[in-house]
Amino acid sequence: MITCVLQNADEMNPDAFLACVEKDAQERAKRRRENRILADALKEKGNEAFAKGDYETAILHYSKGLEKLKDMQVLYTNRAQAYIKLGDYQKALVDCDWALKCDDKCTKAYFHMGKAHLALKNYSVSRECYQKILEINPKLQSQVKEYLNQVDLQEKVDLQEKEALESLDSGKNTAMATKNLLETLSKPGQTPLFYAGGIEILTEMMKDCKPETCVVS
Repeated sequence: MITCVLQNADEMNPDAFLACVEKDAQERAKRRRENRILADALKEKGNEAFAKGDYETAILHYSKGLEKLKDMQVLYTNRAQAYIKLGDYQKALVDCDWALKCDDKCTKAYFHMGKAHLALKNYSVSRECYQKILEINPKLQSQVKEYLNQVDLQEKVDLQEKEALESLDSGKNTAMATKNLLETLSKPGQTPLFYAGGIEILTEMMKDCKPETCVVS
């Protein structure tokens, strides 16, 4: 808002009007520079807290920084990363959206979005986020490939766990289900469930079965 009083702008001297506009622009620029300094300082405090694993305090500093400068993209992506560390994936996604409003080519925003969607098991959306990084910066092909491999692996693990649980719930003999599950694990190309919850599944299976049926031959 122009700080000069312009009640009769049409009757105002053109030079005086331009001087008023220029003065207002200078004041705005000055306030922004001051707010930028404060926001940068709060970002550094947030980064220090993040490095110590104090993600709540980091979020507090990043949030205060955004109160000073609402279009500071790095504060959104940093806060999104802190939210991910705390498992608050929805808030992380909101911050990534805001970061992209500040800069629609922000690869960090797409990276954090991909990670949040992966944690939420939104595999197709996670892939889209990582692919977007490649569109923006083709030089990151090796990194993007690694991210996509992580999505494929996690999706495969979840599918195997789902199939194993469905097998248990189908009413089949416990010993046979255990044997089939172990056979599945031994097949080439199968992701070992022992590293993704398989131990928990097998433990649960063994709780209620009789000793004579729990032996897998």
